[in-house]
Amino acid sequence: MEPSGITTPVDAPDTLVPTEFPTSLSATAPPAPWSPATRLGFRIAFLYFFTFCFLGGNGTLFRFFPVVGDWIEDKLNWPFHHLSEFTGQHLFHLSGIAAHWHPSESGDTTMHWIQNGFFVLFALAGGILWTLIAIFRNNARTEYRTLHAWLRFILRITCGMFMVTYGLAKVFPFQMPAPSIAILTEPAGNMSPMTFLWNLIGLSPVYEIICGSAEVLGGILLLYRRTALAGAIFSAFVMTNVVLYNFCYDVPVKLFAANLLLGCLFLALPDTLSLGRFFWSHKPAAPTATWVPPASRRAGRIAILVTESLFAAFFLVVQPIFMTIGWHHLQVALRTPSPLVGAWHLDATHPASGAFIDPEGHPVTDLYVAPSSRAYTRSTDGELWLTGVNLDAKKHTVRINCYFISDPTNYAWQLSGPDHLILTAVPPDAPKPDSKHNPAKPAAPFTPAVLTLTRTPTPAHYPLLERGFHFISEWRYER
Repeated sequence: MEPSGITTPVDAPDTLVPTEFPTSLSATAPPAPWSPATRLGFRIAFLYFFTFCFLGGNGTLFRFFPVVGDWIEDKLNWPFHHLSEFTGQHLFHLSGIAAHWHPSESGDTTMHWIQNGFFVLFALAGGILWTLIAIFRNNARTEYRTLHAWLRFILRITCGMFMVTYGLAKVFPFQMPAPSIAILTEPAGNMSPMTFLWNLIGLSPVYEIICGSAEVLGGILLLYRRTALAGAIFSAFVMTNVVLYNFCYDVPVKLFAANLLLGCLFLALPDTLSLGRFFWSHKPAAPTATWVPPASRRAGRIAILVTESLFAAFFLVVQPIFMTIGWHHLQVALRTPSPLVGAWHLDATHPASGAFIDPEGHPVTDLYVAPSSRAYTRSTDGELWLTGVNLDAKKHTVRINCYFISDPTNYAWQLSGPDHLILTAVPPDAPKPDSKHNPAKPAAPFTPAVLTLTRTPTPAHYPLLERGFHFISEWRYER
């Protein structure tokens, strides 16, 4: 019989085996030192991926916080935003819209590239300065395994969040919708490569859902620590295809997609030797990298687990619920199409104004409204602009804003005939008082703009939408 409180290794339960952390992070075995080049590389990588997670131009980890996240992100980005504008204007002599941060559906604006350049310089200079300080202070630290584990944890959560977010936008086919009236009436030769690609994918919702499911799967694997290595490898594979799409078809999310791919590769990097030993040498090999930071106290381990659980719950449960609600609203809109559906041409007798001026200042000549309420406007230079058209059936008004970034304008609408639309601008809401002692400022003079539009005839049928799938084809169907 064993003495009380003592068990043999055979009797020890599996839950007592420290499987979460390798012996390199334990207190019983001193960790092997890193080479000077490895320490320098880690310091640079730590600073760069820190900026990606918390300061990135296309979204950060603060997106998880719905109320204060944007405010925190704006405050942290304030120095880099102003430095980017100053550099663009004084070093690169930029002017016009490129010289300023502006609302845009593009993640590759001039300001984005300049800011990311500063992130690279910040990481390089910070890493070198960090190294010099360590040398001059005779710092005895020879490795950063704990800090590395924290970086990998934060980066894993960030990459998993974005993979699930962008994937769900394809599982519920919102990102690449079916071709709208504007696209169907556009000659193929006039389309941009991105428009052609976007609508090619949107033409087949099944293909889009499969692509989105692959992104979601990669994100799910990343969010769970025991499958994180598989998630990093699978997500890197999926993101390689996305990066190729973005660069080869000029999709303006090149910078963000490349950084996301770089993050997935960095997560898989520590296990490269183990993977090579297994796949190339066909020898047994176990992953060596850690996926959660070491925590000696129970409270710390609980906090890490709670963080993982919250992220998984929000992006795998809450976000799909909101996506489902949005998909339901879309189906309702398709069953009850707006009376404004169709192609409309702005009459020359009433010049464009308000929401019918594109972000570059060109007048809009045409409005295209699809049954899904997805709309486009065409400016005088021939460019199409994604446009918000929100109809309020009760008030008999429609809210229009070109490219979602101009100031929206409310119009009262009426059909003087099946092919004639009249839009009359509605006065904006009266200003509200700042406080009890500060009365509201008087409203600016308002002159209602009246716009008249005429319906443009469009084909009743489009082979592109009606061809469907055929197992058997006697001839190549081309037209």
